[in-house]
Amino acid sequence: MEKGIFAMADFKIERLNTIIIPVKNLKKSIHFYENVLHLLKGYVDESMAYFTFGTSHDHTTILLHIIDQPEPVEKGIVIELLVDDLTSAVSSIKEAGGLIIQEPINREWGVIEAIIADPDGYKVWLVQSIE
Repeated sequence: MEKGIFAMADFKIERLNTIIIPVKNLKKSIHFYENVLHLLKGYVDESMAYFTFGTSHDHTTILLHIIDQPEPVEKGIVIELLVDDLTSAVSSIKEAGGLIIQEPINREWGVIEAIIADPDGYKVWLVQSIE
């Protein structure tokens, strides 16, 4: 079996493909993911917007999908993004009007971590590896 590919029954999970985020205000959310997190915007229509990050060969898609009542909660799935310079990322996010929930702190498991929130209150963890 190839490294990084997990076998389950009769199929293989190759990688994380898309993170779907229910949003209340698509316009505000597009602004946040495009201008605060600097993700590459793709297809957009009146009910959804696609963004990508990573390389052309190894990327992940974020799909913002409008719904009436998004429910951001601590339970469930949380997005964590690995960044190359957390201090610069937090500074850039502040300058763009982003909400910082937790300033960068060192964690004993080998990362510096900060937490931000998108316009619907979903928390996004930003981490940088400590080398």
